[in-house]
Amino acid sequence: MTAPQTSHPSPEELEPAPPWGIGLALMALAYFLMIQFMLGVLFFLIYWVLLEPAQPLEAVLERAATSGRFIGIANGLIYLFILLTVLAALRLWVRQPLGLALRLVPPVRIPLWATPLLALGLGVAIDAVTITMGRPVIPENIAPLLRGYDPLEWISMGFLAVIVAPPTEELLFRGLLYPALAVRVGPMFSIYLVSLIFALFHLLTYGGTADQWFWIAQAFVIGLTLTGLRARTRSLWPPILMHMTLNLYAMAEAIFLLNFRA
Repeated sequence: MTAPQTSHPSPEELEPAPPWGIGLALMALAYFLMIQFMLGVLFFLIYWVLLEPAQPLEAVLERAATSGRFIGIANGLIYLFILLTVLAALRLWVRQPLGLALRLVPPVRIPLWATPLLALGLGVAIDAVTITMGRPVIPENIAPLLRGYDPLEWISMGFLAVIVAPPTEELLFRGLLYPALAVRVGPMFSIYLVSLIFALFHLLTYGGTADQWFWIAQAFVIGLTLTGLRARTRSLWPPILMHMTLNLYAMAEAIFLLNFRA
């Protein structure tokens, strides 16, 4: 009588452990927070001194917070700086090809071309739930940034939300943190934990709004999808492309609803 065979994943089916640990991934997230705060203050002071030097601090702060041009350009440059400096630091740390270490490789199981379609489906599903629950589709702190016929504001916000924020956040959460956690506590628990941390980081975006916990919960659902996609495809490209598509969909929807709906 022969013993039952058990199937084990072959070595080529296993995703290799990253050449960094959880500590380095958490340091990158702390760096992200620190640089956002420091450069955010610096850009605001430049805005104040150069454009409205005679105005009181509170008035200038309120105008800057509702200016799509300022928020888009300033935060876009901050995200770009974080992306480039983290990649530069990783090049010094990692001895193997950086693209391979970050899993910037062709995806498995799900083709890359299907990712935007999945993103659009998720965006529509989230909108349906939001409307059913009687919540606003556009967060109250985002609406002023896209309201009005100002293409420069739209381009500035697009630079931030579509071009630089998605790859930066995916590098930090799905590129660094997820694989470091997955090899130690397992993929499933890591998907939930990374998604929770990702959602809580969005307090920087939605904190102080009337529905902040609704938007944080929405970010958690999106984080689950992005991290699950990273785990399923063993590639960072699909979550980057999905994140960019989701943000583009949300921006186009907001511009249409705020400015073109009769």
